[in-house]
Amino acid sequence: MKKALMYLLLAFGIILGVLFVGGAVIGFVAGFIDGFQGNETGTTSVLNMMTVGGCCMILVLALVLNWVFLRLGYASYSVGRIPQNVRWKVILALAMAMSGLAVLYCIVYNPIIEPDGTIITEPDSTTRKTFLWMKTHPLVSIPMIIVIEATANLVIYGAVLREILEWKHRPAIVITVYAIIMVLVSKLYNSPLLILPAFMMAMLEGWVYEYSRSVIPVIIGDVVFWLVWLFLMGTVLSGAWFILVALLVIPGACITLRLMEPYKPID
Repeated sequence: MKKALMYLLLAFGIILGVLFVGGAVIGFVAGFIDGFQGNETGTTSVLNMMTVGGCCMILVLALVLNWVFLRLGYASYSVGRIPQNVRWKVILALAMAMSGLAVLYCIVYNPIIEPDGTIITEPDSTTRKTFLWMKTHPLVSIPMIIVIEATANLVIYGAVLREILEWKHRPAIVITVYAIIMVLVSKLYNSPLLILPAFMMAMLEGWVYEYSRSVIPVIIGDVVFWLVWLFLMGTVLSGAWFILVALLVIPGACITLRLMEPYKPID
């Protein structure tokens, strides 16, 4: 447990350090551009600076986190316990379930759509513009999504959750508590309506990691989720789409876990 806390603090410290230095560099560059062009301070496009600077900081942060956690042996991108002949079946079934969860997210929260076209409205114009930019620039946003998900899952699942499960192998309790914490940290600020799908996603990914002991299927599942969400973003989805959600999520999750169940770690 002490190692899990150490991993969290280490990752948090690296993130704060990169954000602090990166923010200072972005501010300096923006001021330099304004001065060079003879503009008043602050006239440089905030969205453009955030886009370019944010992408650079993501890449630097990912490189540092990967280097530290892989170099020191705290986590790995190993293929895990699932045999090769079962691996792709697991990935396809997981992609099916994550696609359904992405559809559910779009029904509830579609940040670039008109306010009356989704359950949750998006009052923040900056957030709306950010998601719109991601959808209209897939050649940049998709690689960034892959980098973010690979790095985040390496730290969260490959280091922190792995260490907790090795310290106290009670997966039903550990994964449930982990899912609750992840939901509270990442979704409570947005809307309570997102708590259930976020909890479902965290539980599914937690059990996938428990059975496989590999971050690779979790990364693939998250990337599929984002790709489907980006594709559907901006489309009005009626309540009838809940049927598609059920047809994708329920069998997809059941097949995923059933395929991996024979290879799960033994208490």
